[in-house]
Amino acid sequence: MKSEATISRRGFVGGALAMGASFGFPAIMMAEAPGGKVRMAFVGVGNQGFTDFRQFVQYGDLVEVVALCDTEMGGERTRGAIAAAPDAMRFKDYREMFDKCGGKIDAVCVATPDFSHTPIVVEALARNISVYCEKPLGASFDEIQLMMDVAAKSKAVTQMGNQGHSLANYWQFKALAESGYVKDVTRINAHMNGTRRWHKWNGELKGLEEEKVPEWLDWKLWNAQRPMRPFNHEYINGGWRCFWTLGNGALGDWGPHIFDAAHEFLKLGLPERITFKGEGCNKFVFPMSSTICFHFPARGEMPPCVLEWRDGVNNRHKVDVPLTAKKWTMPASGAELYLADGRVFARGSHDAPVFLIAGGDPDDPAVKKTLRTYRRGTPSHQRSFLLAVKGEDKTTSPFSVGGPLSQVLSLGVIAQQLAAPELRFDVKAKKFIGNDAANALLGAPKP
Repeated sequence: MKSEATISRRGFVGGALAMGASFGFPAIMMAEAPGGKVRMAFVGVGNQGFTDFRQFVQYGDLVEVVALCDTEMGGERTRGAIAAAPDAMRFKDYREMFDKCGGKIDAVCVATPDFSHTPIVVEALARNISVYCEKPLGASFDEIQLMMDVAAKSKAVTQMGNQGHSLANYWQFKALAESGYVKDVTRINAHMNGTRRWHKWNGELKGLEEEKVPEWLDWKLWNAQRPMRPFNHEYINGGWRCFWTLGNGALGDWGPHIFDAAHEFLKLGLPERITFKGEGCNKFVFPMSSTICFHFPARGEMPPCVLEWRDGVNNRHKVDVPLTAKKWTMPASGAELYLADGRVFARGSHDAPVFLIAGGDPDDPAVKKTLRTYRRGTPSHQRSFLLAVKGEDKTTSPFSVGGPLSQVLSLGVIAQQLAAPELRFDVKAKKFIGNDAANALLGAPKP
């Protein structure tokens, strides 16, 4: 007999899709707490979850903390949130939380490991609860599609937690794209060249030994809809990002902060072809370095575009054109955008705006004016979500925007996992062409 935490990919995704199709979503209920505050629950309150928690609760005029949920509830990493919200109800199981106080929750922040986003998000949306979900939206293509499909049937507000999507880079690139100033981008070189957690194994990990589960952790609940695996401390406290079946590596972690605005406003959608080469490839964890090229077709008047992603400490791009921004040096994380007319723009990560580095004079007053003319003083990613739940704003990274970006990342991870030199993808059918192994990985990965 299968435990609740060992639901198969076919059983979970197929059943949830059927459930999503049958939802008769009621009209969304606005916040009813005193003062019109948004009544929030937080699922995942350690590490990034605690960061999100603090970013939300600073808006005391807008938010009331109703519930805290974490598979480590009471453990060291949850104590900060408990101390800050001592009156909030506490749970280890999100299902129990929704059953006991779902009617008192207007919105939920989901900051659990990537692979476990889907069941929590689907359950919340089924109850018409608005969702702020950390990036990337999910760990597999099909699960991300499920979340988008369910969100589309709901009137609940959604926001993916790529916070730069509400700050300077977002508004600047939006203005540049809508004016046609950067419509002819033919190439984006994106990179994250810092050390990552899995580098300590040097591509040679052969497995993990089973260890005793700590008394403060509910390991069964932690595994969520994935099959149970023997416990090892390397999986928890952010270590899950290392493993194919649980996270999306450097690409999934940093891609949403580096090329998210370009993906949306250049209307890139899904790629037709993906190529990969890497070093230190391993069946358990991500490679020591990866170079992944996503080939996007032309979109209307916009030309075909190649997005080349590189991670790994020494796997750096080179800018092979004369620089006009003489003092510019490539950061460890960022992107360079190449236009058909020879201009090259560069940016860092998160909220960093673009600036001209080649193909024109960065000190030209007209260039400066164009690059500095965009909306300022906007609400933060978290505040805009709260205002949207109250009907006073719109989110900038709803699932309809964050979902396709996350799907691009998941396709890149499949190329990494298979170490596939080339994969071709049918954008309309949302399937790989002639590759059963790749198509099998569109669903929840096997352990």
